[in-house]
Amino acid sequence: MRSRAPRKATIMTPAPLHWDEETDVIVVGYGYAGATAAMTAQEAGAQVLLLEKAPEAHKGGNSRVSANIVFWPADAETAKVYFRSMAGPYMDDISDELLDVWATEMFANKAWLEGLGMTPVEMPYVEFPELAGSDCVRVLLNGEGPVGGERLWRLVEAAVEARHVPISYDTPAVSLVMEERRIVGVIAERRGKRVAIRARRGVVLTCGGFENNPAMIRNYVDGLPRVHPVGTPYNTGDGIRMGLEVGADLWHMSNVSGPILSFKAPDIPVAQWLNLPHGQSFVFVGADGSRFTMEGEPCSVGDAHGKVKRHGHWGRQAMPLPIHMIFDETYRKHGPIGKAGADWDVSHGNLYDWSDDNLREVGKGWIKTAGTLRQLAKLIDLPPAALEHTISRFNESARNGADPDWGRKPQTLGAIEAGPFYAMELTPALVNTQGGPRRNAQAQIVGTDGSAIDRLFSAGEHGSIYSFLYQGGGNIAECFAFGRVAGRNAALCGSAAGAARA
Repeated sequence: MRSRAPRKATIMTPAPLHWDEETDVIVVGYGYAGATAAMTAQEAGAQVLLLEKAPEAHKGGNSRVSANIVFWPADAETAKVYFRSMAGPYMDDISDELLDVWATEMFANKAWLEGLGMTPVEMPYVEFPELAGSDCVRVLLNGEGPVGGERLWRLVEAAVEARHVPISYDTPAVSLVMEERRIVGVIAERRGKRVAIRARRGVVLTCGGFENNPAMIRNYVDGLPRVHPVGTPYNTGDGIRMGLEVGADLWHMSNVSGPILSFKAPDIPVAQWLNLPHGQSFVFVGADGSRFTMEGEPCSVGDAHGKVKRHGHWGRQAMPLPIHMIFDETYRKHGPIGKAGADWDVSHGNLYDWSDDNLREVGKGWIKTAGTLRQLAKLIDLPPAALEHTISRFNESARNGADPDWGRKPQTLGAIEAGPFYAMELTPALVNTQGGPRRNAQAQIVGTDGSAIDRLFSAGEHGSIYSFLYQGGGNIAECFAFGRVAGRNAALCGSAAGAARA
């Protein structure tokens, strides 16, 4: 567990003259990865403290508000084939040793979760069935019921509570403390005051990504000048900044789960999923008034966490901003456009309850309306002739039962012809980012010189292993897999067992 050659950190917070608190292992971020790392370190004999940026009411990060599904590979060797297929040309920074650990620990997840009390129920969800190795994919729910609903989260939360893991809410980590090229603690903020917390053995960063940091998105993710999260609003890249300060290398920063098309209400911190299946007479149009995708959920039919296949190649879904959803009176009456399932807004109390007929949203000005398509185009600053041509062509496709432009299925086509007409501006949204500090097979964070930063670990979406394509349920599974690796190895640092192993 020793690092190689020392590095010169960009910025280094020296050890304070006085520690306010101390423990063996500090875990930063309370989601699936943090919970797993904390429980594992504690079971290995370490004293643990969990720091959580959010208030207790909003605990759980993306884990709590996700679909709560787990990608479980039925065979570890085949899982490695599937991973390589998904990574494609972005495989070169993932070592065989790291991939071996990923596959082994992913396979171990099912038994580990059953040990916590999970009742695994399989659901069909192979995101890339055409890829080699995809026959290993099993996706697990905790018991019978719909996707989402926090059933898995409540199981893990109960396990943390049963083990009496100390959790400090409203306590964001601000910086890592480095002494003699070794991480020895964390500076956090609690009730407006800085708190120095010593870590006798190690620090585990499980604080997610940067999907709610617009500046970082613009710097690292091409083509998304404006984006919002559908998950927790507390993921603002804090751990990435702290990692950079102690010399961490970064990887997979351009890879995101998204974009998906959503709606962002003015006073709600996250975007809302769209609720599209109830009607047919709608399209998405870009800045030139033309369609740009096979409309569906979450963004387009065939969308795989923001990746779509064009000309035989998987790539990010185009976002020709501004984007509007155009629909007619028939669609408006069919049901609420803005209600959905697993996202932060729903899981934290339905911060906005969308009206059943969408008229309240028309009244708020979120949905624009006009008597003709030409008037509607002028209202939303689109070329009127282009919008009229787009809708005319779509209506012809609906009447013919075939969509030659984007391939929407016949049963999803309905003519947009019953006035008045409506437009709702949509926003690109992210489920999560994948990038962050580079991680090795021991879940250590790696520096720019290629050596591990002593006593600093990570798990989950904070520097995820996924570099290109992503199988649904894979981040949650990775949280458990590398949460255990990070927790075990952090607990070993500075312990008698760790010294013997070294």
